[in-house]
Amino acid sequence: MARKFIKLLAMAVFALFIANSAQAAHNADVITINPATDGGKYLTMYQSGTLPQWGFNAGGYIDYAFEPLEYADASGRRRRGIVDDLLMANIMGAIGWTDWWSTGVNVPLAIWEGYINPNQPAATATKENLYGKMGDVRLEMKFRLLDINRYHVGLAIIPFFYFPTGKESTFLGNGMWSPGGILAFDADIKNRVFLALNAGYRNYANTRYDVNNANAVIDDSLILNGGINVRINDSWAVLGEVISEGVIKSYWQNQLQNPAEFLVGGRWTPQSRAKGLTVTAAGGRGITTGIGSPDFRVLVGVNYRRAEVGPPEPVAVEAAVEEKIVITQKIHFEFNKAVIRPISYPIVDDVAYLLSRNPQINLVRVEGHTDWIGSDAYNQQLSERRANAVRDYLIGKGIESSRLAAVGYGETRPVADNNTVEGRARNRRTEFTVVQIAPQ
Repeated sequence: MARKFIKLLAMAVFALFIANSAQAAHNADVITINPATDGGKYLTMYQSGTLPQWGFNAGGYIDYAFEPLEYADASGRRRRGIVDDLLMANIMGAIGWTDWWSTGVNVPLAIWEGYINPNQPAATATKENLYGKMGDVRLEMKFRLLDINRYHVGLAIIPFFYFPTGKESTFLGNGMWSPGGILAFDADIKNRVFLALNAGYRNYANTRYDVNNANAVIDDSLILNGGINVRINDSWAVLGEVISEGVIKSYWQNQLQNPAEFLVGGRWTPQSRAKGLTVTAAGGRGITTGIGSPDFRVLVGVNYRRAEVGPPEPVAVEAAVEEKIVITQKIHFEFNKAVIRPISYPIVDDVAYLLSRNPQINLVRVEGHTDWIGSDAYNQQLSERRANAVRDYLIGKGIESSRLAAVGYGETRPVADNNTVEGRARNRRTEFTVVQIAPQ
């Protein structure tokens, strides 16, 4: 299903490009909100984590910007509008090819644009209501360089490319092929507060789009964005972002070439039947009076992010606190390594949640087991390293280290026949044994 979705989306993007690119000419672009295509913890900000292999995200955002482009006098007071109303829809999708590489696409569509032709005399200019016009389509890839789930800080590089599919005559695109890239850094503070910083570069053909204004220039730009996500509980989070993109040659010298704005909002993530779905609402306004910075903006969006690509049934974790914590799905590791694969994060997350809700469990032993392939000594060391990897992950999720002990048993405690493929798979496992419970 994921492959079919991406293929259909790519065909749609190609058709739109062919239909629009022949008319393209360089101009300014008032579309400044470009949601991250792979979902995640932010709105327009990129996190370092990628989708797992064959995991995918599909979603859309609708945002309304009031007066994102207007003429003003020397004191900054409004003289007349150019784009007074802009109601945008951004349809995006992404797919993971490996655990560290994903591809995404965003298709912007101006549902409604209240446009006043700047070339008409002010006395006779009237507002036109334009509907269903394209913006510039963005194609991007993400390569994870540092895994935040292992180190609590993460790093990724995101090369991107904008296609001239927009209606540039009404400021809904630049009318140029425009490549660039972003370096995304983020941090996880006790699985409660998440911080992100994006820094990037975008290449433009140098163009003056208004001959009467020396500052009305498009040129290579610097992207600087910062964001925060505060997890209130498993279902609710508060978000905040500051986004900016300024012409490098005149960075912060004039506001027209340096649009910037902030967004603040909330996100709901249901935890029962619709796990993976997120609903987001936010609002904000321009910090500068640059192109695309509105007097105010409101935004709503829905995403479905399928980041678990194992069996479709939910992970079940239950406590038989007298003996064991039982998990019903296998924890996957990278081949011959003690590195937990992202597909298994939700399983260990559920164990962490269980322990956080049951403080009476004073000590749990994390037990690593292997099959019999390989030497006894190697299997013993591998089981110990994998048990410690699970213990470290749980500590990173806020479980006190004093409550966790890691032990490797190698191949010494099989639960199935090592002579069969199925039996060896069952023997490669991680178990959690409750060692000590506080008296109640």
